[in-house]
Amino acid sequence: MDKLDKTDKQIRFGHTAITWADEDIATAVPAIAACGYWGTETFGWVLEEWEAANRDLLEVFERNQLQLTSLYCHLDLLNPDHREAEINKVMEWVKLYTKYNGPAVIIGGKMLNRQQFSLTEHIPQVISTLNELAERITDHGLLCCFHPHTGTPVETEEEINRVMDAVDGRVVSFAPDLGQIAKGGSDPLTIVKAYHELIGIVHVKDYSGGPVEQDAEGREVDTTGFLGYTPLGEGTVDIKGILGYLEEIGYKGYAHVELDGNQWSQTRKGRPMYPSLDAVQISKKYLQQLGYNNFKA
Repeated sequence: MDKLDKTDKQIRFGHTAITWADEDIATAVPAIAACGYWGTETFGWVLEEWEAANRDLLEVFERNQLQLTSLYCHLDLLNPDHREAEINKVMEWVKLYTKYNGPAVIIGGKMLNRQQFSLTEHIPQVISTLNELAERITDHGLLCCFHPHTGTPVETEEEINRVMDAVDGRVVSFAPDLGQIAKGGSDPLTIVKAYHELIGIVHVKDYSGGPVEQDAEGREVDTTGFLGYTPLGEGTVDIKGILGYLEEIGYKGYAHVELDGNQWSQTRKGRPMYPSLDAVQISKKYLQQLGYNNFKA
C-alpha cells in the first residue's frame, strides 16, 4: 500500500493569503476559512497598514474563526549599516502580531540583483543577523523560521546549505517553500530531508517547471500568472512524495498551501490561470485525493 494512502494523516493545512493582493486580506480570510483551511499567513506590513488606518484586522480573523498562524517578515540581511533599523522594523511587526496569538514568524531576505551576487562575502552578516533576530523573536515565545526565496540572497541549494548549517538551530528553525526551491533549480525533497529536524513550517507549493525565462525587457516570463507556480498537482513538484516523507517521519510542524498571487506578475497580470478562490479550491481537492480530509488543527 502506498504510504500516503493510509488514513491516519497527521499534517493539517492552512493556506497563505498571498493568493490575493495584500489590500484584499479581508476577502482572503473568509474565503480561506470557507474552504476549510485552519489558518493563514500574511505580511508584517499588512498588519502595520491596518493598524495605521485604525482598522481592526483581528476582528476579521475572529469573526471567520481563522488563525493567523504565521507572519512573514523580510529584511535586508546584507548591509551592516541597515541591520539595527531592519531588525527593529521586524520587531515592530512581531509586536503587532502578538495580539493574534499565532505561533510562528517567518523571516526572509529582501530581493536583489543576483546576476553579480555572491553570498560568500556576506555570509557572516547573514548568519549573525538571523541569529540575533531569532533570539529576540523566540524571547516573545514565538517560533522563528528562516525562509529561502528566489531572487533573495538565499535561493540555491548551496546557499540554503551554507545558511542552515551555520545558524543557531536552538533559535532558528526552517521554513522551506517547495515551489520556491524548485524554481531556484534545486530538489525540494533533498532539502526537506536534509533539514527535516529544523522545519517549523513548510509552504506546500507547486511549480510549472524549468528554468526561469526572461523577455526582451528582462522581466520574468510568467507562464501561469502566478509567477510560474500552480495549484497543487498541476506542476512538477513531487508534492505527494514530499508529504509522504513528512508523514513517514512524523512531522508535527505547521503547513500552509501557497500560491503566489497574480498581483506580483509582470507579464501576465490580470491573466492568471484561475481566479484566486478557484486556485485555492483546486489545491484542496488535490490534497483530498491524497487522503487529507480533516483540515482543522
